[in-house]
Amino acid sequence: MQFCHEYGFAGFTQPRVAREAGVRQSHLTYYYATRIDLLKAVARAAIDRQLLASNSVVQTTSPRTAAASLANVIGRHGNTRVLMALAQAADQEPALRELFAELADGIIQRVGKLLERLDVKPSDEHCYLLHALSVGMAVIALATGRDDSERRSVRALELMFRLLKNASVH
Repeated sequence: MQFCHEYGFAGFTQPRVAREAGVRQSHLTYYYATRIDLLKAVARAAIDRQLLASNSVVQTTSPRTAAASLANVIGRHGNTRVLMALAQAADQEPALRELFAELADGIIQRVGKLLERLDVKPSDEHCYLLHALSVGMAVIALATGRDDSERRSVRALELMFRLLKNASVH
């Protein structure tokens, strides 16, 4: 998956992937007939990993713990790199868009469950806002490489939880 980040969508070719993996291209094309089939398999694995990571966040019951758990997921730069590369590929390959829709829908569903556990009545807008904040913080943390990115994420998320809680009370 690091391959997507290193070479981008255009450089993601079956010969290059086979060479890097140490297998013959015929073995690779036996399982993945086209480059898009291979890319979809990479996307599937990345999306499943991201949804699995978000499951642990949903289990938390306090805003502080939720913020720390979510900041931990945000700080996994490998996931962010792969998902950014796949997002770029999805811009050029419509078959990947369905997988990203599945990821977005899965995250929104989990965010709603998390907010309910935190005694926030979740609206679609609350879920979209928290998701957008998390994605933005992941991208910024990756791009800046700051040592205090996790602390910044925790503080921003704790504030977001308080704001959402106050908004749902009124």
